[in-house]
Amino acid sequence: MKKVMIVLTAIVVSIGCNRPTYDTVIIDDVTNFWIAYDLIQNTKDTSTHMSILNKAFFDKGTDGLKAIMEKKRYTKKEYLEAIRTYPSFWNSIKENTLKASEFSGAIEVEIDKLRSYYPELRPAHIYFTMGVLKSGGTAHDGHVLIGSEVACADSTVVTADIKPDWLRENHERYFGSNPIKDIVLLNVHEYVHTQQSVYGYNLLSQSIYEGVAEFVSVLSHGGSSTSPAVGYALKNKETVRNRFEKEMFSPHWNDWLYNNNSNDFGLRDMGYGVGYAICKAYYDQASDKKSAIKKMIELNYQDQEAVESFSMESGYFSKPIDQLKMDYESSRPSVLGIKQFNNGDKNVDPHTSFITVEFSRSMSTRFINHKLDPQGRGTLLPIEGIKWSDDQLELTYQVNLEPEKRYLIILDDELRATDGPNIEKYLIDFTTAAL
Repeated sequence: MKKVMIVLTAIVVSIGCNRPTYDTVIIDDVTNFWIAYDLIQNTKDTSTHMSILNKAFFDKGTDGLKAIMEKKRYTKKEYLEAIRTYPSFWNSIKENTLKASEFSGAIEVEIDKLRSYYPELRPAHIYFTMGVLKSGGTAHDGHVLIGSEVACADSTVVTADIKPDWLRENHERYFGSNPIKDIVLLNVHEYVHTQQSVYGYNLLSQSIYEGVAEFVSVLSHGGSSTSPAVGYALKNKETVRNRFEKEMFSPHWNDWLYNNNSNDFGLRDMGYGVGYAICKAYYDQASDKKSAIKKMIELNYQDQEAVESFSMESGYFSKPIDQLKMDYESSRPSVLGIKQFNNGDKNVDPHTSFITVEFSRSMSTRFINHKLDPQGRGTLLPIEGIKWSDDQLELTYQVNLEPEKRYLIILDDELRATDGPNIEKYLIDFTTAAL
């Protein structure tokens, strides 16, 4: 089957010459998905469903489909399970996703606006594709990837059959904001990402990475950001900034980026808001606005010195970076020790059923992550249960130990205090005695 592409050509008039530009919006995956979906719905022999999905959808998939599957780790089995399990959802979203071609002209106009702010803009393909409810939009390998089943949703979409409950609840909230009305701006945001070279290395740098895409896309589009997090961060600068400063050097960003609204502010993706505010502050004080945009987009978000210099030039933060780092390090919680024995002991009673880790500060119970010993030493601690004390100063593991074994496990630095700062990685390492 020949690929169907909507190729849009716009003529931009610049001083002294006409400059043609070419950008491509590709919607094949949406069309092919619904062909496969309808064939599956009309085929009672379930053993043939995967074959249908392969022939009608995956085998004809665009580079965008391949890229979003890779980026979001989608499997073919996930697609088929979702098709079979969420019939009300798919039937209610179908019409909206088929509107993808209607947005093409508006997207092209906005990209030409973006080019006027950043003349170095490189061409990128925009793929309206289909996923399994993990992403409305992302960028990968120089492509814009739109998860049409999310990005094209509105408040009329039926979510009742989406499982598990947390996924349904998250999408109910998001679909209630009618994301389809902002789909053109979403594409421009993701288009900016195709111009950026690398992701960030900590909360600060990744927030700026996202903030640049949001600020530049909104600037070129005109008007205000549609993100509630951006509006909140601008209106409540000190409150948001003070909390962010406590965590900004953390290598994790669970409460700030790519999350739901289960944080202190009750809003998802607050890191976008902080990043936007930093970029706005930098742009507002810049005498050369075009150079400011160029610096934002071309910033090396993995370069600590460059990121921190940009941050301080913005004038957004309450203190110099060095002072903020000192405050962050001094506020980080620490592991005081293990109640039942000393960490590192080589003669621990193998009948020990509970191991209690004591902390210097009350800890958040939301983010507990364990890792294997990277050097492959010993045996992973066999945890059968986890319980926090009421004051959240103690974390108790129920374990089932064996004699004469060395046990190791790493408490990851994702674990943090209730007010934000994270711990340093902590290795639990001990050996049990003989019976």
